[in-house]
Amino acid sequence: MLSILIPTYNVNLHPLISELQPQLNDCQIEYEIIIEDDLSSDESIRHHNSMLGEMDHITYIEHTDNLGRSKSRNHLADIAKYPYLLFIDCDARMKRKTYISDYLIYINEKQLEGQMFAVSGGLSYHLVSPSKEQRLRHKYGICREVRPAFVRNRHPHQNFTPFNLLISKSVFEICRFDETLTEYGYEDTFFGMALEEAGVPVWHIDNELYHDGVDNNKDFLRKIEASVRNLDKLNREGKVDERFLAQSRLLQTWKRYTESSASSLIFKTLRLLRPLITKLMMNANSLKAMDLYKLLLFDELQHTQA
Repeated sequence: MLSILIPTYNVNLHPLISELQPQLNDCQIEYEIIIEDDLSSDESIRHHNSMLGEMDHITYIEHTDNLGRSKSRNHLADIAKYPYLLFIDCDARMKRKTYISDYLIYINEKQLEGQMFAVSGGLSYHLVSPSKEQRLRHKYGICREVRPAFVRNRHPHQNFTPFNLLISKSVFEICRFDETLTEYGYEDTFFGMALEEAGVPVWHIDNELYHDGVDNNKDFLRKIEASVRNLDKLNREGKVDERFLAQSRLLQTWKRYTESSASSLIFKTLRLLRPLITKLMMNANSLKAMDLYKLLLFDELQHTQA
Protein backbone atom coordinates (compact mmCIF):
# COMPACT_ATOMS: atom_id res chain seq x y z
CA MET A 1 0.00 0.00 0.00
CA LEU A 2 2.63 2.57 1.08
CA SER A 3 6.17 3.29 -0.10
CA ILE A 4 8.19 5.50 2.25
CA LEU A 5 10.91 7.26 0.27
CA ILE A 6 13.88 8.80 2.08
CA PRO A 7 16.61 10.53 0.06
CA THR A 8 19.62 11.02 2.33
CA TYR A 9 22.96 12.76 2.49
CA ASN A 10 25.29 12.65 5.51
CA VAL A 11 22.53 11.91 8.04
CA ASN A 12 22.31 8.93 10.40
CA LEU A 13 18.86 7.47 9.69
CA HIS A 14 18.67 4.95 12.54
CA PRO A 15 16.78 7.29 14.93
CA LEU A 16 14.17 8.17 12.28
CA ILE A 17 13.67 4.54 11.23
CA SER A 18 13.37 3.40 14.85
CA GLU A 19 10.47 5.85 15.31
CA LEU A 20 8.84 5.25 11.95
CA GLN A 21 8.82 1.47 11.61
CA PRO A 22 6.81 0.68 14.79
CA GLN A 23 4.05 2.99 13.56
CA LEU A 24 3.97 1.21 10.20
CA ASN A 25 3.83 -2.19 11.87
CA ASP A 26 1.04 -1.08 14.20
CA CYS A 27 -1.06 0.01 11.21
CA GLN A 28 -0.79 -3.51 9.77
CA ILE A 29 -0.39 -2.39 6.17
CA GLU A 30 1.85 -3.48 3.34
CA TYR A 31 4.78 -1.10 3.13
CA GLU A 32 8.35 -0.62 2.02
CA ILE A 33 11.00 1.88 3.05
CA ILE A 34 13.49 2.87 0.35
CA ILE A 35 16.58 4.76 1.47
CA GLU A 36 18.64 6.34 -1.29
CA ASP A 37 22.05 7.75 -0.37
CA ASP A 38 23.18 10.49 -2.75
CA LEU A 39 26.92 9.80 -2.35
CA SER A 40 27.31 11.03 1.23
CA SER A 41 30.81 12.33 1.90
CA ASP A 42 30.86 10.72 5.37
CA GLU A 43 31.78 7.07 4.79
CA SER A 44 30.98 6.06 8.38
CA ILE A 45 27.41 7.35 8.00
CA ARG A 46 27.04 5.53 4.68
CA HIS A 47 28.20 2.28 6.28
CA HIS A 48 25.94 2.77 9.30
CA ASN A 49 22.88 3.47 7.13
CA SER A 50 23.64 0.55 4.80
CA MET A 51 22.97 -1.84 7.68
CA LEU A 52 19.34 -0.70 7.66
CA GLY A 53 18.98 -2.52 4.36
CA GLU A 54 19.27 -5.82 6.25
CA MET A 55 16.00 -5.12 8.07
CA ASP A 56 12.58 -6.31 6.90
CA HIS A 57 10.77 -4.02 4.43
CA ILE A 58 13.83 -1.74 3.97
CA THR A 59 15.81 -1.29 0.75
CA TYR A 60 19.06 0.66 0.85
CA ILE A 61 20.50 2.15 -2.37
CA GLU A 62 23.82 3.96 -2.62
CA HIS A 63 24.69 6.09 -5.65
CA THR A 64 28.15 6.29 -7.16
CA ASP A 65 27.43 9.82 -8.42
CA ASN A 66 25.68 12.74 -6.78
CA LEU A 67 22.29 12.98 -8.49
CA GLY A 68 20.91 16.02 -6.69
CA ARG A 69 17.61 16.48 -4.86
CA SER A 70 15.24 16.45 -7.86
CA LYS A 71 16.69 13.45 -9.66
CA SER A 72 16.89 11.42 -6.43
CA ARG A 73 13.22 12.01 -5.66
CA ASN A 74 12.16 11.13 -9.20
CA HIS A 75 14.19 7.92 -9.07
CA LEU A 76 12.68 6.93 -5.74
CA ALA A 77 9.18 7.47 -7.13
CA ASP A 78 10.02 5.38 -10.21
CA ILE A 79 11.20 2.32 -8.28
CA ALA A 80 8.51 2.41 -5.56
CA LYS A 81 6.11 -0.52 -5.85
CA TYR A 82 3.06 0.77 -3.96
CA PRO A 83 0.41 3.28 -5.16
CA TYR A 84 0.95 5.76 -2.30
CA LEU A 85 4.32 7.45 -1.83
CA LEU A 86 5.39 9.14 1.39
CA PHE A 87 8.42 11.38 0.95
CA ILE A 88 10.29 12.10 4.19
CA ASP A 89 13.47 14.17 4.32
CA CYS A 90 16.39 12.47 6.02
CA ASP A 91 16.70 15.10 8.76
CA ALA A 92 13.09 14.67 9.90
CA ARG A 93 11.96 13.15 13.20
CA MET A 94 8.56 12.03 14.44
CA LYS A 95 6.45 14.60 16.28
CA ARG A 96 3.46 12.35 17.02
CA LYS A 97 2.84 8.62 17.40
CA THR A 98 -0.17 8.76 15.07
CA TYR A 99 1.80 10.17 12.11
CA ILE A 100 1.23 7.22 9.76
CA SER A 101 -2.33 6.44 10.92
CA ASP A 102 -3.36 10.10 10.49
CA TYR A 103 -2.35 9.96 6.82
CA LEU A 104 -4.19 6.66 6.34
CA ILE A 105 -7.32 8.09 7.95
CA TYR A 106 -7.16 11.05 5.58
CA ILE A 107 -6.90 8.75 2.55
CA ASN A 108 -9.97 6.81 3.69
CA GLU A 109 -12.04 9.84 4.67
CA LYS A 110 -11.33 11.61 1.37
CA GLN A 111 -11.89 8.39 -0.60
CA LEU A 112 -8.64 8.98 -2.47
CA GLU A 113 -8.07 5.42 -3.66
CA GLY A 114 -7.19 5.43 -7.36
CA GLN A 115 -7.00 9.23 -7.55
CA MET A 116 -4.09 11.60 -8.18
CA PHE A 117 -3.44 13.79 -5.16
CA ALA A 118 -0.82 15.29 -2.85
CA VAL A 119 -1.15 15.82 0.91
CA SER A 120 1.42 17.89 2.79
CA GLY A 121 1.70 17.30 6.52
CA GLY A 122 3.88 20.33 7.24
CA LEU A 123 6.92 20.74 9.41
CA SER A 124 7.80 21.95 12.87
CA TYR A 125 10.85 22.91 14.93
CA HIS A 126 11.77 22.28 18.51
CA LEU A 127 11.17 25.50 20.45
CA VAL A 128 14.30 25.13 22.55
CA SER A 129 16.87 27.50 21.09
CA PRO A 130 19.82 25.64 19.52
CA SER A 131 23.48 26.60 19.75
CA LYS A 132 24.49 30.10 18.72
CA GLU A 133 25.94 28.75 15.47
CA GLN A 134 22.52 27.37 14.41
CA ARG A 135 20.20 30.18 15.43
CA LEU A 136 19.85 31.88 12.05
CA ARG A 137 18.53 28.71 10.39
CA HIS A 138 16.35 27.89 13.40
CA LYS A 139 14.83 31.37 13.42
CA TYR A 140 14.23 31.24 9.68
CA GLY A 141 12.45 27.91 10.04
CA ILE A 142 10.15 29.06 12.83
CA CYS A 143 9.36 32.46 11.30
CA ARG A 144 9.20 31.60 7.59
CA GLU A 145 8.45 27.88 7.23
CA VAL A 146 6.15 26.82 10.06
CA ARG A 147 2.51 27.51 9.17
CA PRO A 148 -0.69 25.76 10.25
CA ALA A 149 -2.64 23.85 7.63
CA PHE A 150 -5.44 26.42 7.34
CA VAL A 151 -2.89 29.05 6.29
CA ARG A 152 -1.14 26.74 3.83
CA ASN A 153 -4.48 25.75 2.30
CA ARG A 154 -5.17 29.33 1.21
CA HIS A 155 -2.69 28.80 -1.64
CA PRO A 156 -2.11 25.04 -1.57
CA HIS A 157 0.15 24.77 -4.61
CA GLN A 158 2.32 27.67 -3.46
CA ASN A 159 2.95 26.40 0.08
CA PHE A 160 4.54 23.24 -1.21
CA THR A 161 7.41 21.19 0.17
CA PRO A 162 8.29 17.49 -0.22
CA PHE A 163 9.85 17.46 3.26
CA ASN A 164 6.78 15.56 4.50
CA LEU A 165 4.58 14.66 1.55
CA LEU A 166 2.05 11.91 0.80
CA ILE A 167 1.42 11.67 -2.93
CA SER A 168 -0.06 9.15 -5.34
CA LYS A 169 2.46 7.35 -7.55
CA SER A 170 0.30 8.05 -10.60
CA VAL A 171 1.18 11.76 -10.28
CA PHE A 172 4.73 11.01 -11.42
CA GLU A 173 3.42 9.78 -14.75
CA ILE A 174 2.65 13.41 -15.63
CA CYS A 175 4.62 15.52 -13.12
CA ARG A 176 8.31 15.29 -12.26
CA PHE A 177 10.74 17.25 -10.17
CA ASP A 178 12.75 19.41 -12.59
CA GLU A 179 16.10 17.64 -12.92
CA THR A 180 17.72 20.64 -14.61
CA LEU A 181 17.67 22.33 -11.18
CA THR A 182 20.84 20.79 -9.80
CA GLU A 183 21.72 23.50 -7.26
CA TYR A 184 19.86 24.08 -4.00
CA GLY A 185 16.64 26.05 -4.22
CA TYR A 186 13.28 26.36 -6.02
CA GLU A 187 12.82 22.74 -7.20
CA ASP A 188 9.92 22.51 -4.73
CA THR A 189 8.32 25.65 -6.16
CA PHE A 190 8.44 24.31 -9.70
CA PHE A 191 6.99 20.95 -8.69
CA GLY A 192 4.07 22.71 -6.99
CA MET A 193 3.50 24.72 -10.17
CA ALA A 194 3.61 21.51 -12.23
CA LEU A 195 0.96 19.96 -9.98
CA GLU A 196 -1.24 23.01 -10.42
CA GLU A 197 -0.86 22.91 -14.22
CA ALA A 198 -1.81 19.24 -14.25
CA GLY A 199 -4.86 19.85 -12.06
CA VAL A 200 -3.57 17.64 -9.25
CA PRO A 201 -5.26 18.67 -5.98
CA VAL A 202 -2.99 19.52 -3.06
CA TRP A 203 -4.26 19.47 0.51
CA HIS A 204 -2.45 20.55 3.66
CA ILE A 205 -3.08 18.94 7.03
CA ASP A 206 -1.55 19.33 10.48
CA ASN A 207 0.57 16.18 10.58
CA GLU A 208 3.98 17.72 11.10
CA LEU A 209 7.43 16.23 11.33
CA TYR A 210 10.19 17.92 13.26
CA HIS A 211 12.91 19.37 11.08
CA ASP A 212 15.79 18.17 13.18
CA GLY A 213 18.78 18.90 10.94
CA VAL A 214 19.29 22.61 11.56
CA ASP A 215 22.28 23.90 9.58
CA ASN A 216 24.92 25.99 11.26
CA ASN A 217 25.04 29.60 10.10
CA LYS A 218 27.94 29.11 7.67
CA ASP A 219 26.33 26.11 5.96
CA PHE A 220 23.00 27.93 5.80
CA LEU A 221 24.73 30.92 4.22
CA ARG A 222 26.15 28.65 1.51
CA LYS A 223 22.62 27.35 0.82
CA ILE A 224 21.27 30.91 0.70
CA GLU A 225 23.92 31.84 -1.87
CA ALA A 226 23.22 28.68 -3.89
CA SER A 227 19.49 29.43 -3.98
CA VAL A 228 20.13 32.98 -5.22
CA ARG A 229 22.44 31.65 -7.95
CA ASN A 230 19.72 29.18 -8.90
CA LEU A 231 17.18 32.00 -9.09
CA ASP A 232 19.52 33.96 -11.35
CA LYS A 233 19.91 30.88 -13.59
CA LEU A 234 16.15 30.44 -13.80
CA ASN A 235 15.69 34.11 -14.62
CA ARG A 236 18.28 33.99 -17.41
CA GLU A 237 16.68 30.86 -18.87
CA GLY A 238 13.28 32.56 -19.04
CA LYS A 239 11.63 30.18 -16.58
CA VAL A 240 10.36 32.95 -14.30
CA ASP A 241 6.73 33.70 -15.10
CA GLU A 242 3.99 35.58 -13.26
CA ARG A 243 3.08 32.54 -11.15
CA PHE A 244 6.66 32.13 -10.03
CA LEU A 245 6.99 35.85 -9.37
CA ALA A 246 3.93 35.72 -7.09
CA GLN A 247 5.80 33.24 -4.86
CA SER A 248 9.20 34.96 -4.77
CA ARG A 249 9.53 37.74 -2.22
CA LEU A 250 13.10 38.32 -3.42
CA LEU A 251 12.12 38.86 -7.06
CA GLN A 252 9.20 41.09 -6.13
CA THR A 253 11.45 43.30 -3.98
CA TRP A 254 14.20 43.44 -6.60
CA LYS A 255 11.76 44.43 -9.35
CA ARG A 256 10.20 47.09 -7.16
CA TYR A 257 13.58 48.61 -6.31
CA THR A 258 14.96 48.46 -9.87
CA GLU A 259 11.85 50.21 -11.20
CA SER A 260 12.33 53.02 -8.67
CA SER A 261 13.96 56.28 -9.75
CA ALA A 262 16.27 55.87 -6.75
CA SER A 263 17.42 52.38 -7.83
CA SER A 264 21.07 53.33 -8.31
CA LEU A 265 21.26 55.01 -4.90
CA ILE A 266 19.50 52.11 -3.16
CA PHE A 267 21.92 49.45 -4.38
CA LYS A 268 24.96 51.70 -3.96
CA THR A 269 23.96 52.19 -0.32
CA LEU A 270 23.41 48.44 0.15
CA ARG A 271 26.88 47.70 -1.21
CA LEU A 272 28.41 50.17 1.24
CA LEU A 273 26.46 48.57 4.08
CA ARG A 274 27.31 45.01 3.09
CA PRO A 275 29.72 44.37 6.00
CA LEU A 276 27.08 45.56 8.48
CA ILE A 277 24.34 43.54 6.76
CA THR A 278 26.47 40.40 6.90
CA LYS A 279 27.33 40.97 10.56
CA LEU A 280 23.68 41.47 11.53
CA MET A 281 22.70 38.34 9.63
CA MET A 282 25.42 36.06 10.97
CA ASN A 283 25.86 37.41 14.50
CA ALA A 284 22.43 38.83 15.35
CA ASN A 285 20.37 36.30 13.34
CA SER A 286 18.50 39.09 11.59
CA LEU A 287 16.12 37.81 8.92
CA LYS A 288 15.72 41.34 7.52
CA ALA A 289 19.49 41.50 7.09
CA MET A 290 19.36 38.10 5.39
CA ASP A 291 16.74 39.42 2.95
CA LEU A 292 18.95 42.41 2.13
CA TYR A 293 21.97 40.14 1.66
CA LYS A 294 20.03 38.01 -0.85
CA LEU A 295 18.74 41.12 -2.63
CA LEU A 296 22.24 42.53 -2.98
CA LEU A 297 23.66 39.23 -4.21
CA PHE A 298 20.89 38.80 -6.79
CA ASP A 299 21.39 42.34 -8.09
CA GLU A 300 25.14 41.76 -8.42
CA LEU A 301 24.49 38.62 -10.46
CA GLN A 302 22.33 40.63 -12.87
CA HIS A 303 25.41 42.67 -13.75
CA THR A 304 27.57 39.59 -14.34
CA GLN A 305 27.95 38.00 -17.75
CA ALA A 306 26.43 34.54 -18.04
